[in-house]
Amino acid sequence: MFKTKSASDPYEMLARTLNRIPNGFAKAKDGSHLKVLKWIFTPDEAELASKMKVTGETLEKMSKRLKIPTIELTERINVMKSKGQLHIRYSKEKKKYGLLPFVVGIYEDQLFRMDKDFAQLTENYFQETKGQELFSHQPALHKVVPVNRVIKYDFEIHQQDEAEMMVRRAKSWGIRECICRKQQELLDKGCDYPKSVCLSFSSRENAYENNVNTKPITLEESLRILREAEETGLIHSSMNIEGGFGYICNCCTCCCGVLRGLTEWNQPAAFVKSNYNISIDEDLCIGCGKCIDRCQFNSLELIDQKCHSNERCVGCGVCAIVCPKDAMLLIPRKGSEKIRTPKSLIRWMLRRTISRRVNSFRVI
Repeated sequence: MFKTKSASDPYEMLARTLNRIPNGFAKAKDGSHLKVLKWIFTPDEAELASKMKVTGETLEKMSKRLKIPTIELTERINVMKSKGQLHIRYSKEKKKYGLLPFVVGIYEDQLFRMDKDFAQLTENYFQETKGQELFSHQPALHKVVPVNRVIKYDFEIHQQDEAEMMVRRAKSWGIRECICRKQQELLDKGCDYPKSVCLSFSSRENAYENNVNTKPITLEESLRILREAEETGLIHSSMNIEGGFGYICNCCTCCCGVLRGLTEWNQPAAFVKSNYNISIDEDLCIGCGKCIDRCQFNSLELIDQKCHSNERCVGCGVCAIVCPKDAMLLIPRKGSEKIRTPKSLIRWMLRRTISRRVNSFRVI
């Protein structure tokens, strides 16, 4: 068994490592951050995880760096992989194993293990920290992805911002249960929105075969689920980068940890709005209020029997779907209103590292 040579607590070590990752992992005054880690990791797993790199290493390279026999390391890594504690990336046909951020990453991969105790531990942690570190730095972790069928098309449209286009470019697709709704349901705070709506996709074929959390599906099934999520009023969101992301969350403000950052914990930088604003044709609007009932951000109101939007609009387009007169469309933001999204995950990490002023490079 891999033994520590340090007198440091392995969970404190892991907490510090996770906080050096650009995403961040806030320290809670009540120690709830350590209680969460203790549920997920054994002490030996926590220590090994604290010494792993985010970008990943082959087993051979990690074995040499950490001075752990390859056979022993392989056994430990396989167990940690089965518990959702690390990720696997493929580089030139070689497997690389690396540490996940806490969010999005380790927490979401506890989907198949989560029980009521863990749901309560994480809720205590989220309530204590209110998204600090995760939501209080730029660039934001998530962005809203607009509903493409209510976008007004013109020469300024950016196809990478369209939910359907993101899905169509992939080579394999998967579906998983929303961990946010599962967590809230275990706490008897669930909602009526569908749970199996979190879409994953990959540029690698057969990426989700034998995946514990993610069920492989077809492109056609992915597009159907995307449409059904829109119809029920869920909000598309994804990683705040232009390319290289691999998922679309379909979110609600009552359960989603990211959206709650804004609506519940008053963290305005929890996510970024889409690069679209809702446009309402007052001549067509009949003031029926159907769109108001759909908006989860209270960004619509009736004034003189006509619908108007306010600064809380995130540009998701969910409201426009139910307009009986097609009086609502998403139009691109202009000039300085446009939100500049990092082009890749690497650029996001670099900008985030500078913003947080942490030494992330030793774990990347």
